[in-house]
Amino acid sequence: MIPHRLRTSIWSMTQFHSIRRRVGLAPNILARIAFLLSVRELSLIRRELADTRGQEFNAPTLFGEHQKAYELLLAKYIQVTQDQRDPSLLIAMHIEMGLQKMRHLRNLQDVVELTLDSERTAA
Repeated sequence: MIPHRLRTSIWSMTQFHSIRRRVGLAPNILARIAFLLSVRELSLIRRELADTRGQEFNAPTLFGEHQKAYELLLAKYIQVTQDQRDPSLLIAMHIEMGLQKMRHLRNLQDVVELTLDSERTAA
């Protein structure tokens, strides 16, 4: 289900660079966090991605050794929302939605607080 290669939007690529300068995490790690922040809501993303001309990732780099877990999360999202769009597009859209929640991050402590706050909110 997860494609071997996928591209984010130009906006997402810009956010990766901006957030990376402030918090020191690589784009693939930021993308993982962003994807999780978005997909955990299990709500249909109604807006379309503006483009797919941003950063390209291959799946092993993007998801690492936990690729199967990310694939299961995506499958759960598709099952709940009945979203039939291309999986690479869905992943890029979730990354973009998650990055919107991360725009305010100033340091690594903010990343920890965001992920903990999201965890408490979901529980």
